[in-house]
Amino acid sequence: MENKTLITSASSKDRFLIVGFGMTGKAVANFLESKDFSYYIYDENEVTDKMGPGFIKQLQLDEINKALDSKTVKAVFPSPGVSLKHSVIARAYENNIPMIGELELASFYLKGDFIAVTGTNGKSTTAMLINALLEDAGIQNRLCGNIGSPLINAVNETPVPFYVIEESSYQLELIGSVRHSISICLNVTEDHFDRYDSIIDYALAKKNIINNSHSDDVFIYSDDDQYCRQISQQAKTKNIPFSLVNKLQNGAFIDDNKLVITLDGKEFIFDLNDCSLKGMHNWENMLASLTAALIINNTNEAYKSYQNTLKTFVGLPHRMQKVHSENGVDYYNDSKATNVGSVVMALAGFQEKNIILIAGGKDKDCDFRPLKGIVENKVKNLILIGEAKERMQETLRDNAVIDLKDNMAKAVEYAKSIAKKGDTVLLSPACSSFDQYKNYEERGKDFTDCVNKL
Repeated sequence: MENKTLITSASSKDRFLIVGFGMTGKAVANFLESKDFSYYIYDENEVTDKMGPGFIKQLQLDEINKALDSKTVKAVFPSPGVSLKHSVIARAYENNIPMIGELELASFYLKGDFIAVTGTNGKSTTAMLINALLEDAGIQNRLCGNIGSPLINAVNETPVPFYVIEESSYQLELIGSVRHSISICLNVTEDHFDRYDSIIDYALAKKNIINNSHSDDVFIYSDDDQYCRQISQQAKTKNIPFSLVNKLQNGAFIDDNKLVITLDGKEFIFDLNDCSLKGMHNWENMLASLTAALIINNTNEAYKSYQNTLKTFVGLPHRMQKVHSENGVDYYNDSKATNVGSVVMALAGFQEKNIILIAGGKDKDCDFRPLKGIVENKVKNLILIGEAKERMQETLRDNAVIDLKDNMAKAVEYAKSIAKKGDTVLLSPACSSFDQYKNYEERGKDFTDCVNKL
């Protein structure tokens, strides 16, 4: 029985299992309650939320195994943060119990077109910008997925014609039968090696975004990224590339400080000087977003609306966010740069060797060697903090003047002491934050607070 039939024909007598009770798990529970379905929960932390009548109990590991072995559970809904190698997931597979991701579950009930955005870097900004472009042009859509509200929440909300969904590699592992009308892959760089054995495995998860696409669907991808190009070669879709390097006959590119999108012989031009988003990484985000919006509506009225949106859209905090200027020194918070590729793009946006870079954090076993050339060309002083600082120092010792500091406060204080007029102090860590902080937001706030105190 296919997954859709299994769910849509289920009754209150059927029992399901939610694995992981974070934001997605709770959203799935709310959906199951709305359908009067019954469910168990497995989570390593105690569930203290007030649950609805569909909740049976929180199972312990031994109880989980019995339920799976006896086929008491009709289907399993794993949260994205739970690895498919987890023992509970493996046990379910052994017993041939269907594994249904939250995106696929939602797709059984939603009728609108899915616009999906993935990539190692930039997917949140891109999804938000597509949402804003369409909304400002009067095109109803809902922003959801990895960026905030899980897609399953939309099932019990007013339908809209378009759903703009940020999709992580974790979510794409269980894409199932989900079909995307427009798929976007911004880039694939080293990340999440605590979950994937290699960048090839990581790229294969990203490739799932095109799994169920048809010839009349569209795949928008970076022509500058080898993995994105390889994905495009396997797609059955209409492929539209974008590039920061090359001019494209049919696609999106940069030319003379302008964003140029050419679709079926029709050209659309947006002046970068009129765009509030800055930095080369945001050029990619804007090219992809505008291409998607223009595919949906490229009338003159919509074109003018998109130009106005670019002037006002400010993006998200902790992503190349200018937080202070004093005595000719600018301070930027790029705490969201949790991998090497995002730091390369951040540094590439600066013209001179005037960067005092604060980097480091939890070591995710990523290769720091791709930073060598750009650090040598753009960074005058490299200040390293966190768990990864010694390994980063060993890799980059020949490419920059390096200082090690114990914490953010000491790093910012030292950066200010050596900064001269025309310099930029940039927090762009290339590492996750979990050695010293709860998340990248807390790290970025700490950087901003330290700057303001000084």
